[in-house]
Amino acid sequence: ANSYFQKIYTSEQSIAEVIEMLKRFKTSSNQREQEIFACMIHNLFDEYRFFHKYPEKELRITGILFGTLIQHQLVSSITLGIALRYVLEALRKPHWQSGKMFRFGMFALEQFKARLSEWPQYCSHIVQIDYLNANHPDLVEEIKRAMQSSKPTAGDGGASLGPMDEAV
Repeated sequence: ANSYFQKIYTSEQSIAEVIEMLKRFKTSSNQREQEIFACMIHNLFDEYRFFHKYPEKELRITGILFGTLIQHQLVSSITLGIALRYVLEALRKPHWQSGKMFRFGMFALEQFKARLSEWPQYCSHIVQIDYLNANHPDLVEEIKRAMQSSKPTAGDGGASLGPMDEAV
C-alpha cells in the first residue's frame, strides 16, 4: 500500500490515477485489492498526526489526495466523519505556527467544495473560523452559499456526520 503513495510523491503516478485505482480496488471482487484499498485509507489516516512534519510538496499532494478521496466518495460513514473532522481540525490550527496543518486543510477542502452543500452543519463550523473569515472571505462566501443551497432530507437533520458532532 505504501508503494502507491511513494509513486504519487515521486510523480510516477498522478493523484487522478491513484484515485481511479482506489475506486477499482474498493469495488473489486478480488480480496487482495480490497485489502490494499483498506490499508491505503488506514495508512493515510494514521499519518494525519505527522502531516505537520511533511515537506511542502508532500503536504500539498497529501492534502489534495485526502480531499479527493472525500470528493469521489471513497470514504463514507464513520470514515467520512473522521476525514471531515481532520480537515476541520486542520483549518482550526493556528496559522502562525508554521501553518502546515492549515494549508493541508485548505488543500483538502478545495478538492471537495462541490460536496459541501451535503453537510450544512459542517459548513457552519468552517465559517466560524476567524482566520478564514479575515483572510479567505471569498471561500467563506462560497461555503455560505453551499449552506443555503443545501436541502436537508427527511431524517437528516444535519446529523449525518456521526463522530463530527463530538469533535466540534
